[in-house]
Amino acid sequence: MLFGGGNSIIGIDVGSSAVKIVMLKLGKQPVLAGFGIAHLPMEGVIVEGNIVDGAAVTDTIKDVIKAGKLKGSTYVGGLLSQNTIIRFIKMPVMAADELKEAIKFEAEQYIPYSIDEVQISYFNLGEIAEEEGSQNYILLVCTPKEILNTYQITLKNAGVTLKVVDVDCFGVLNALSAQVDPDGIVAIIDIGASTTNIDIIKRGVLDFHRNVNIAGNNISNVIKDVLKLELSQAENIKKEEGRVAIEESDRNEVSDVINTIIEELVSEIRRSFDFFKAQSREKQIDKIILTGGTSKLPNIDAFLANELGIEVEFADPFVDLGVSVPNMDELEEYKQELTAAIGLGLREVVRK
Repeated sequence: MLFGGGNSIIGIDVGSSAVKIVMLKLGKQPVLAGFGIAHLPMEGVIVEGNIVDGAAVTDTIKDVIKAGKLKGSTYVGGLLSQNTIIRFIKMPVMAADELKEAIKFEAEQYIPYSIDEVQISYFNLGEIAEEEGSQNYILLVCTPKEILNTYQITLKNAGVTLKVVDVDCFGVLNALSAQVDPDGIVAIIDIGASTTNIDIIKRGVLDFHRNVNIAGNNISNVIKDVLKLELSQAENIKKEEGRVAIEESDRNEVSDVINTIIEELVSEIRRSFDFFKAQSREKQIDKIILTGGTSKLPNIDAFLANELGIEVEFADPFVDLGVSVPNMDELEEYKQELTAAIGLGLREVVRK
């Protein structure tokens, strides 16, 4: 394994159920030179995306960094997108400095907080033609300062000073850019523990984002209730025995629970796709790329393809990376969980 130094970047993804960290070495091609993952206690640590038990998160980050010998010159972290307001807005074409000032006033109508309580970022996605003339198409990102500060302090207590804070869903998109057809319409569906992110890339540009509160934890909680188990036991059964039933022979008490939740998720995905198509006047989505820890449920890709009538493939965040780690089997096992952390690190590789 290659260990840290002045030319390595650390990507940190603090999810609702686990801490995932990767180390990228710089060169002609970025190299994934180390990684680590550790699960957080299932209850009371991160609640609805908010860090409640900062000490537990801090200790877990320290443990992952120490165990993986993950040290770098630059650290990039990702906030959970469920705590971030992401909107696509249209604004008149104007000079960059004027746009920066105008954004503050425009953002007020989209956020349920005082403008002084949020950190605002935005990206100009380009000009679009409208009946009233050309408009700037803006990706607006607003995060409550309290949540951002708590996140930064938690990591600082673990010895990590972040150079950049991004949003986890943007990390995923960055990691999978090589898989996205620049001339097509691709949906990236990241099914995590507490939420599912649905992002649609239209001809190389992010054009739709939605966060849905249906994901792996819903499955575990229903298994717990149906089988009258502790939550940790239900989680283990989901991981060891869980599968999405496609054939009658697949069905059992656990798969029935899983299918019920996944069918609810499919309904939300379909609703999101219909909304996107109505707003964009596009007739179809060409492909779905699936990632996130819950995407590892056997048969879930075939189930989504059958229900939605769209080709589904799994994410491969290693496409543009060299890989130099001794534990390749473990890396392959956690590929889907590491996608956001890899993309967060790659953000700084591109910037450099």
